Amino acid sequence: MTTPGIDRYLDRYGEAIAQAIRPHLSQSLGQTYQSVLVIPLFDEAPHCLDTILPEAIHNTLIIGVINAAIDADPAAIQRTQTCLEQFQSQSPHPFTVLHQLSGNTLLIIDCCTPPRQLPRKQGVGLARKIGGDIALTCIAQNIVRTPWIHCTDGDVQLPPDYFATCDLESDVAVAIYPFCHHPLHDDILRYEISLRYYVTALARAGSPYAFQTIGSLLKINANHYAMVRGFPKRQAAEDFYMLNKLAKTGKVMCFQQPKIVLSSRISRRVPFGTGAAMARLSQAEPLLLYHPQIFRELQSWLGLSQTLWDGLHALEDQSHLHAWWQQQDLSDSLWITLRHLKGDQAILQGFRQCRDFSHFHYFLMVWFDAFRTLKFIHYQREHYWPSLPIPEAMALFWPSPPSSHPANIIPIQKTVIPLNQEHPSLDFLNILTKLESEESQLTPERGPTLSLNS
Repeated sequence: MTTPGIDRYLDRYGEAIAQAIRPHLSQSLGQTYQSVLVIPLFDEAPHCLDTILPEAIHNTLIIGVINAAIDADPAAIQRTQTCLEQFQSQSPHPFTVLHQLSGNTLLIIDCCTPPRQLPRKQGVGLARKIGGDIALTCIAQNIVRTPWIHCTDGDVQLPPDYFATCDLESDVAVAIYPFCHHPLHDDILRYEISLRYYVTALARAGSPYAFQTIGSLLKINANHYAMVRGFPKRQAAEDFYMLNKLAKTGKVMCFQQPKIVLSSRISRRVPFGTGAAMARLSQAEPLLLYHPQIFRELQSWLGLSQTLWDGLHALEDQSHLHAWWQQQDLSDSLWITLRHLKGDQAILQGFRQCRDFSHFHYFLMVWFDAFRTLKFIHYQREHYWPSLPIPEAMALFWPSPPSSHPANIIPIQKTVIPLNQEHPSLDFLNILTKLESEESQLTPERGPTLSLNS
């Protein structure tokens, strides 16, 4: 499936190791595959690949990028190199091909031995990009027949019907699988509550970026992967920034099934994420949730596009935006937060360059993306609404009046959750179940591009 955009990306922005491997792929693999899966592997158990894919999965190319950055912990680098040794052959190339009886093939990429180790502060992001670039090359060369790059991690369990998802249109940039953590314990319950609370609170506020940003859950459209120039080469949060870019090029589809099982282990491989959160919580560090009032402030801002468009048309001088704002009965804290983010400048820029309301609204939703949304939330937290312990935050989050639900969520009856002093894990499980229920009722298609089609 070669397109000019894919070829241009691979020629100009493909990673050097992917470009070096490119001429050898077809002959080395010697067959075609229905699907491709990319897995970055750093400091994983030697036989982790045996537990990721169920036996029911066949005819798949699995690209394992065994990687270590030069600034990683020396002991972790050694363990990663030991993991690589089980796959290495006498090939002069930086990859090894292992065909399996199931019809699957392991394509192991060496990014952990000198001089192939990754640069400083580019760990998992660069590893995902290398794997994604090689997967994209295989799609372009028709080695892989479906134009989707599946991404996961070395500590997951994929379901038997992982690849049997619904057909997606070309305007879907990325699909996100649902997830659960295993094994369940007090710390992972609290952490997963924070993940699901954030997404459901964003959805209530009307944010188009209300979706999970976990790198092991992604199914990326090949053309859209090339449009955004692959994964950011970051040591952490590469999944957040990748999804932030993809959401601006096409729809984000959130699957209801099948569910991927994520590990709830402690890990210090990256500075944040599930493993790092488990490490902090194991030291009795409290986990707080953003104050629900922040999301009500966010909802006020996100629901203002039409009023802004009409109001700016009525103003003789658009520089009087502040005076107009004061007439709308909106909070000073909201205006101050937006001014801090230079939102006043973005509003005026969008008004001047957009020919109609739909493009103005889209402009604002792209400008106020997932990253600026997070900056908005953090500014509000630091200056107005401090974070709260889980029970206090949820008591304010539920119940919600029906009028507070935007159009993209089906209201469900909520009750304030009583605190169980003897069995706090039961409280957390109760909260998590309710949040999962609310999240599952969100519309599957999300993202700012939907505003152009409405």
